[in-house]
Amino acid sequence: MVERIEKGERAATSSLTPWLAHVALVNGTARNYSEEKLLGKFRELPFLRIEPLTFGDYGSAVGAMRRYRLDLEDGLHFAVAERLGIREIYTNDRDFEKTPLKREGFGQLRK
Repeated sequence: MVERIEKGERAATSSLTPWLAHVALVNGTARNYSEEKLLGKFRELPFLRIEPLTFGDYGSAVGAMRRYRLDLEDGLHFAVAERLGIREIYTNDRDFEKTPLKREGFGQLRK
């Protein structure tokens, strides 16, 4: 996925993604990264748009949580994708198979 974005594929993520990366640092999941290195990784992707969350996204997320049985995190990602007209999501999270988004798992992207 990162290689495709580096080559110019336009992509967007919600501002929740950098926050979740920070949480991974704090809880020790992302041991090989410092705060600076992690933020640098996001900055190195000029074609990756980090979309702010809006109050409307939270309302849409609650609706998506009910409709597709998603948790809040997934509901927010879905709401932002829906607001931006995105039809495909890069994730290994199988919960997105319950949504109308086309799910591209990271394993599928390496082929």
